[in-house]
Amino acid sequence: MSKRWVMVVGALLLPCAAPPAVMAAAESMVTVTLGSQSPQGSYADVAKSGTMAGLSAGYRVTRWLAAGVDFTYFRGLGAHDGDVIDIFEPSTQHVVTITLAENWTITELGLYTKAFFLERGRLSPYLRAGAGTYSIRYSQDVSTASAGTTLGGDEQANKFGFSGGGGFRFRIAGGTSLGVEALYHRIYARDTQVSLFTTGATIGFGPTGN
Repeated sequence: MSKRWVMVVGALLLPCAAPPAVMAAAESMVTVTLGSQSPQGSYADVAKSGTMAGLSAGYRVTRWLAAGVDFTYFRGLGAHDGDVIDIFEPSTQHVVTITLAENWTITELGLYTKAFFLERGRLSPYLRAGAGTYSIRYSQDVSTASAGTTLGGDEQANKFGFSGGGGFRFRIAGGTSLGVEALYHRIYARDTQVSLFTTGATIGFGPTGN
């Protein structure tokens, strides 16, 4: 297991290993988020909309404030994915017609806070802010080609970023809840800023007594 995945697993399991006294003093919650991501600004020029999946674990330490850690995975095709182009292949000195395969993937590991307001019964609206490390990976390959080609490769960089947005959750039974969340992510990568907007459905799991 890589060092990065050890950090991810350790951070997400940390709240689960808390002493019982801490668990009793605060509302703990594990939340799964599934949805879509839409590139914004200059990032939209090189990437298409795609999917996202997230996992977070934290505590609602007061009536209005929660904090925790989260891990999110974003995936989308490149803007030129599926394009048919001619390239010069230096190994054979011939022109090759290829169908381009482009992919963007981003993984995020960070911290977040949620501020709850205007709660009514089981319904809990909230604002959310977070910050963390985003690992950005771009890969280029060939899905079909008229002849052999050496085209392909990938680049990866780890950058700092932050997110902000809001949502609501509705407690359906015991410690289980459903909800919707929308976030804006801003990542500082090289000389530009990678931005994306995410929307997703959430399902939360917590102690039945909370």
